[in-house]
Amino acid sequence: MKTLSMLVLVACVIAAVPTSEAQTEIPVLQQRVTDFTNSLSYAEWKDLESRLRDFEDSTSTQLAILLVNTIEGGSIEEYSMSVFEKNKLGQKAKDNGVLIVVARQDRKVRIDVGYGLEGVLPDALTSQITTREITPHFKNGEFYEGLLAGVKAIMAASAGEYELKDKGRLAPMTSIIMALFFLGFLGAFILPMFSSKRKFVIGSGKWAYHSGWGWRSGGGGGFGGGSFGGGGFSGGGGMAGGGGSTGSW
Repeated sequence: MKTLSMLVLVACVIAAVPTSEAQTEIPVLQQRVTDFTNSLSYAEWKDLESRLRDFEDSTSTQLAILLVNTIEGGSIEEYSMSVFEKNKLGQKAKDNGVLIVVARQDRKVRIDVGYGLEGVLPDALTSQITTREITPHFKNGEFYEGLLAGVKAIMAASAGEYELKDKGRLAPMTSIIMALFFLGFLGAFILPMFSSKRKFVIGSGKWAYHSGWGWRSGGGGGFGGGSFGGGGFSGGGGMAGGGGSTGSW
């Protein structure tokens, strides 16, 4: 009996000791394109790296890409924001950083936008970029092509040359929301008109929805100065919190 009591006590002590959940490391980026998945050939990596460097030189907007196999210990939204903050993306006082994170095994992609680019890269637009430009290629295993299409769209949007398309092809979550809204409308207004002699006058109005693909980042905090070795990628830091979107394939 005494031995059993001791075993129970030991088990309780072990259970009380907190265990640390495995977490994907937050890397210090050494270049604009970091691929831990071997999804890109050297030529593909070099092309993307060159495009992002030239874009930064001409606009000061910093765009970085990170590919990881999987994200453990949190969501891709949390991970992307942590990478953004640790690496101080964007110029100080301009807050013009953009980060694309790809979790290949998780089949998810995230675009995070610096606070200063919120006007030209709102959630609706980054959602369109992930669903129309990036993930269709990813579905076919074309990671370079998807990233290139996404990069070109982000660059065009930063210059005001990429427009939000009509909602002809909505994200799946948006379609579900609209279907539920329609059913609710039928239940609240249309069906009572057939089951009652009372007349209803339905006035005109407007409604809007927020796509389930859009994820708002936090308000962000101030970033200090920082620099990246190896690829000549340096930035003054700034505020994140400009929003962003998550897509899957």
